[in-house]
Amino acid sequence: MLLTLVVSAVLLFVVWQLSTSRVAPETEELQRDLDFVAGELLIIKQRLARLQARQVVVEREADVLRQANRILRETESKRQAELGRLQSELDFYRRLAGSGGAQSGLDVYRAEIAPTESRQVFQFILTLTQNIQRASMISGRVRIDMEGTLDNRPVNLRWAQISDGETPEPAFRFKYFQQLEGYLVLPDGFDPLRISLTLESKNQRKPVVRTFEWANLLGD
Repeated sequence: MLLTLVVSAVLLFVVWQLSTSRVAPETEELQRDLDFVAGELLIIKQRLARLQARQVVVEREADVLRQANRILRETESKRQAELGRLQSELDFYRRLAGSGGAQSGLDVYRAEIAPTESRQVFQFILTLTQNIQRASMISGRVRIDMEGTLDNRPVNLRWAQISDGETPEPAFRFKYFQQLEGYLVLPDGFDPLRISLTLESKNQRKPVVRTFEWANLLGD
């Protein structure tokens, strides 16, 4: 019992001593520094939160601008394609009408070459026109010749050498315009350079000859 009272008294004295003793000046200054740093840290956190929110807004605005630019590019591309198509149609009908001296008779309005799954086979599409002022049926055939190199030697190939050997030369019969389609079968090792189209008709005094660069036809 006495020992308990002594221990209790000692503890009370220590608590009283601690409560009445002054905090060291260094501790007070350190506490002030800590409070200042804590305040600055809070300000920085708040500023960072605002910057992050602003970044989200900027990213959304940038995404909207990118989408708008993409839509504008697509719209412009479609518009240019439509203008090109309309201009092509206008040129086509001008040729038919013979306005501006664009065409005086039978002619090749357009020649196209398209590759197929075979490296040696190509599809051709020929658009033939005639001046609408003539207004008469015209018929004949198209002779197709090709210039190129075979085993590094220049060669000229005729229809029999660039077809399957059974299909006859393309024939035409029309009043205003006609499209002819077919296939070219190139020999192994042949490198085409240009294609020559000769339109032969009894209605024409002399054949119509048009030559096209092979690379340009593939690029259309």
